[in-house]
Amino acid sequence: MDKFLSKPAKEIVINFCLLLGLIIVCYITRWIWRNVFRKIAQKTPTKLDVKLVEYTEKPVILLLFFIGIRIIAERILSLPEISSLKFIPYIKNSLYALIVLSIAFLASAFAEGFAVWYLEEIAYKTKTKMDEEFMRLFRRLSKIVIFFIAITIILDKFNQPITSLLGAAGIASLAVAFAAQETLSNMIAGFVIMIDKPFRVGDRIELSSGEIGDVVEIGLRSTKILSFDNNVIVVPNAEIAKAKIVNYGYPEPKMKLRFTVGVAYGSDLNKVKMIILDICKRHPDVLDTPPPSVFFTEFGESSLNLLIVCWIQNYQEKFRIIDEINMEIKKRFEEENIEIPFPQRDIHIR
Repeated sequence: MDKFLSKPAKEIVINFCLLLGLIIVCYITRWIWRNVFRKIAQKTPTKLDVKLVEYTEKPVILLLFFIGIRIIAERILSLPEISSLKFIPYIKNSLYALIVLSIAFLASAFAEGFAVWYLEEIAYKTKTKMDEEFMRLFRRLSKIVIFFIAITIILDKFNQPITSLLGAAGIASLAVAFAAQETLSNMIAGFVIMIDKPFRVGDRIELSSGEIGDVVEIGLRSTKILSFDNNVIVVPNAEIAKAKIVNYGYPEPKMKLRFTVGVAYGSDLNKVKMIILDICKRHPDVLDTPPPSVFFTEFGESSLNLLIVCWIQNYQEKFRIIDEINMEIKKRFEEENIEIPFPQRDIHIR
């Protein structure tokens, strides 16, 4: 080659061959990634390997390409005719920066692949949306942290002071934390709810404000409750974490019913009690243990009031069961000529 080409021409040919070889290596790597690694990953028991192979293909090829470019550039820049130029260190540092960014891109792809796998295989299958929102937050924060570290390394390579960057980041973090104080407190409360699990999706809860409804969604910032009026109540997690809550579905859905019935003065209360107890015991959804009870509790203005206490298997059937028992009580009272009075007042004029 020395007989036919001058030294500069020979260097051009060699570097061109190296660049061509690098492109071929990148194509071979992509083929191996798609036809070997992906097939191996598909045979593993978890889909995490598939996601990692899928998301890291481009970053790996990009990193390999820039490493090859740096090797070729180092060979070119070491030539006596070029090595003395002032801008050579900047070119080397720029290539170094590209490699660092490629590594950051690869690390970010690993985090992204893991997050997507977790969302598809775990988060979407849970009853709450807590895992989904946590993973979305993880995806954003992981990218910020990874590229912040990469930029810090690059600035250090260019002999730029990173103290100002760290100081600015610290001030910005304090400003964000102060501005988003309420949001952060809700997120922390959301983690506490996720770990402590005072209620689950589907549970019926009563808030300290007296509102009652079924939990339909537990998010990272708020909890959504569907009221009996079919309205969604959105409560910040920080408020729920501090409030007293009655959970009708925990530790089990069994519930005690308490409701009253009134009979006219002069009624045989023993007979009334026997009829009510018989109705409760015959109802298929009223539990035998503890047994139902009837208590004479009050001399009302127009009636003798009795308290009915019984247990049912599921709190969600409360209103239906009360309705059925009351309907049967009315029917039996009419058959036994037991009067159910209505409010009335006797006025005597002197």
